[in-house]
Amino acid sequence: MKWLSAGLTFVNLSVVCGLLLGMAGHGLNTLSASLALVCGAAFAVAAWLGTSDPNKKGCSQPGLSKPAQRQKRSKASESTPAAWRYGTIWFWLVAAFFALFAVRSFGWLLYIDGSELKIQSPNNLGDVSLHITWIRNFANGVALWPDNPIYAFSKLRYPAGIDLFNALLCLVHVDLIRGLVWTGLLASLATFYAFFRWGGTFGVAGFLFNGGIAGFQILSFFDRSTFGKFLDYQGTHADIVHRPIAWKSIALSMFVTQRGWLYAIPAALILLWHWREKYFRVPSVDSTRSDSSAPDPSATEADQKTESVKADATETQPQATTDDSERANAVNAGENSAGPLPFWVELSLYASMPLFHVHTFIALTIVLLIALCFERLRWPKIFSDAPIRKHAVTLLSAALIPATFFVWLVTDQFHAKSLLKWHPGWVQDSTDFSAPFFRIGPRDFGTDVPVLWTIAQKTWNGVIAPFFQFWLTNFGLWILLALALVAVCIWRAWKAGWRWGKTPPADVAFVLPAVVIFVIGYFVQTAPWDWDNLKLMVWGYFLILPFLWSDLLARWAFPERAVTCVALFASGFVTLLGGLTAGHPGFGLIERARLDAIGTAVQPLPVEARFAAFPTYNHPLLLQGRKVVLGYPGHLWTQGFDYNSANNKLTALMRGAPNWREIEQSLGVRYIFWGRDETTDYQGSTRPWETAARRVASGDWGAIYDLTPESPSG
Repeated sequence: MKWLSAGLTFVNLSVVCGLLLGMAGHGLNTLSASLALVCGAAFAVAAWLGTSDPNKKGCSQPGLSKPAQRQKRSKASESTPAAWRYGTIWFWLVAAFFALFAVRSFGWLLYIDGSELKIQSPNNLGDVSLHITWIRNFANGVALWPDNPIYAFSKLRYPAGIDLFNALLCLVHVDLIRGLVWTGLLASLATFYAFFRWGGTFGVAGFLFNGGIAGFQILSFFDRSTFGKFLDYQGTHADIVHRPIAWKSIALSMFVTQRGWLYAIPAALILLWHWREKYFRVPSVDSTRSDSSAPDPSATEADQKTESVKADATETQPQATTDDSERANAVNAGENSAGPLPFWVELSLYASMPLFHVHTFIALTIVLLIALCFERLRWPKIFSDAPIRKHAVTLLSAALIPATFFVWLVTDQFHAKSLLKWHPGWVQDSTDFSAPFFRIGPRDFGTDVPVLWTIAQKTWNGVIAPFFQFWLTNFGLWILLALALVAVCIWRAWKAGWRWGKTPPADVAFVLPAVVIFVIGYFVQTAPWDWDNLKLMVWGYFLILPFLWSDLLARWAFPERAVTCVALFASGFVTLLGGLTAGHPGFGLIERARLDAIGTAVQPLPVEARFAAFPTYNHPLLLQGRKVVLGYPGHLWTQGFDYNSANNKLTALMRGAPNWREIEQSLGVRYIFWGRDETTDYQGSTRPWETAARRVASGDWGAIYDLTPESPSG
């Protein structure tokens, strides 16, 4: 974990230093970017030196005597042969598929194919364009925090920390494509390792192969369009056949497309791992020994299964021990420990999270707030007898000012309208996602007995029907196992004598926040697009992964475990492979010659100037990081902008309305860009600026006109 801690610290504090230097210098340049990266590297070295890994082979473990450590290592070495035979094969299989996913997705994230720039993922056509816009915009040297390059009346409303990092790389002459590729590959490695340490191989597979039952369409013998075919059944294929799935592949639809996840997932997982190690210290996953997802073939007899579970828990699992009373008291071993991460690293990762991913920051905050409530309040010893509460309060208090500052930045100085609203059901009632495969029962029970039938109808339509046709279809066995896990945690905690006010076992400490996160995501809409609630709800899923294995599956015999893993991961496996092949031979983004020519034309123009141009995702001005009146409407909508009025004004301006001068002033336009898209989409325009404004650049790609009043005609 030392290298992971150092790498995340490098990204995190390079971005923070770059932001502060850019704000002080009214923009970034090569010198400030170099200084920010050097500062980040210095902090990374300090993080590497200060981070300890209590479960790494050869490292001493605080809280364990030397004889106990020798005994633990002796037991570990005794179990290695069997572990090698049955454990590591699952680890290496999952690692191989993770590597295949990472290389395919990020090696061809953005690439040159002859005269074109292309991308691999059909999910990423609009997203990668938007991220390139922000990277180029930062690298152009605009004042920080910048105006929104895709909306004329706002500051940038997006946690674009990872794009700022890539902008720093661009400023020190790292090629944009090479920077995007290597950032994605290294983030994939960090994510793989973070998931492995948090939830073992089962946790990695849960991220990579999440799914429900959609992928089993590959077995649909009577449908030749799907039988035996690896397709993205949770994504593009489902959309094409108008049976969209809400529970899409996390790897394909979120990790690759929404670049904030590249930092947010490993950073949040290392914090969760740190908190578990600090207060529920147990041996973690070791890639050289038995693997957490490897079924034990000797578990056919009851006593053999019991020994297998104990071995799994001792050697591989990042969970509380199998003995309930030991789990309830596991915190005692580490309550006086400083924990694996230095406090300043923990604070920097948590406090700066809003700059990279707001929903992940909310999820981590929920975990901390719930931690405040576990231990009993004993006045005046509110904190002295409550180490978890003491640490949570310290971290929340220290992070209050910097985290608030970063939230202030990414929400347009709190001017962004509130996105929180009551919206029960997530997308189960959405016309797009509510019934992707089938509908059970009637939708209208009639009105002969108004009261009874109304109650029955609401119960059926609001609870029963969505459970079968939405939740089971999307999540499959996951939803049932999650409910079983909650019940098992409650039962075992009660059986072990744990009561509220005592230090909880590890599973309760993390499963309860997972439930709260899911409930909030289910009832409260936290983004303009209701599907985006998944950015929060997915953390409930990540939190329960290690405990689904340790508290349920690891206790079962090999056949049950094998069948369950197939039911959990097969659909996501099919979808992942189908999604990786969907991008062949790639999707064109823009012609390189056109992009380069326009880049040369706009280079001498002020970086803060705003252009009037047709709003599309791959406009060459946007790909050069220039500000336009309106960007792609889909991007504006997901960021909560009401752009209709501005769009009407832009259309009137570009069509040459009689009051076009008044409109351009109200929109803050300095230049009009007239190219291919504008010619096609604003046919019939009178183009009065051709005689009333100065043409500052032109070519085969079109022309640019300066609308400042003092500009002479020409």
